[in-house]
Amino acid sequence: MAFIGIMTLSFNASSSHHMSNLFLDTKANLALKSSTEYALLALHGHDYRNGLLNEINISYPFFNSNIRFHYFLTDCPDNNDNCSKIKTKDTNGTVLVYVTVTSKLPNYPLRKVKVTLQTP
Repeated sequence: MAFIGIMTLSFNASSSHHMSNLFLDTKANLALKSSTEYALLALHGHDYRNGLLNEINISYPFFNSNIRFHYFLTDCPDNNDNCSKIKTKDTNGTVLVYVTVTSKLPNYPLRKVKVTLQTP
């Protein structure tokens, strides 16, 4: 009888841990999607006369989000490593958006990455 009781407690504990991880994974996916949408809004609202937008950092309750941009332009600034010079004017202004979401929780190591290509 004690064995059945221990197995029941063990199963309940592992089930609870699994549900907690599933909850955090879902929140990480939402943070990834939210960060990507924010990056696209920031790109469209940025005043490029002041230079290129290179990086954005966002802090969520359980996660940190880092957004980096890489531009494809016909005329890249000399001092910017986040830009590749291209010859085709049709794709001038295309931006690769790298979004990385990492966990702040030491017991739940998580990293999710999304790469989006935004065309002009």
